[in-house]
Amino acid sequence: MSKEARRRPILRASNTAHGFFTTLFDFSFTKFITVQMFPVLYGVILASTLIGVVYFIVEAFLTSWWRGLFYLFVAGPVSFITIATITRALMEFYLVVFHIYEDMDEIRTISKRFSGLSESVESVRGITRKFPFLNGAIGKAKDEDPDDSTRNRKRRTRVEP
Repeated sequence: MSKEARRRPILRASNTAHGFFTTLFDFSFTKFITVQMFPVLYGVILASTLIGVVYFIVEAFLTSWWRGLFYLFVAGPVSFITIATITRALMEFYLVVFHIYEDMDEIRTISKRFSGLSESVESVRGITRKFPFLNGAIGKAKDEDPDDSTRNRKRRTRVEP
């Protein structure tokens, strides 16, 4: 399953006009309308940028023929692409912030679910200390010398002819 398929969707306002206005005046801010408005806002920004570029091109042609050609082939396309790129990058940044919020909310939910786990582990550890056979097995493992290589070498030399 891909990361996008696992991602929980952001709580958005419903697609109806009534749901949009209900969410718009919801003072508890339980649902987000910002993410829902991004495609429309991006389209409005691109359309207004295009209208502005066309206006400047016409204005440049009224001033001078060469200036109009410069705006038509160089300044207009470069400014449109620059504004579109900056707008897209900012909107993607805002979407990432919303996804971080989602992930933090999920981490908060998981941490609440497992908050009593450390106390449970400590209580089981306290219970197991009461059993002497477990303490003996644990004690032997701790008491053994980790550098027991000298005894093992002696055993190997005896076995080999």
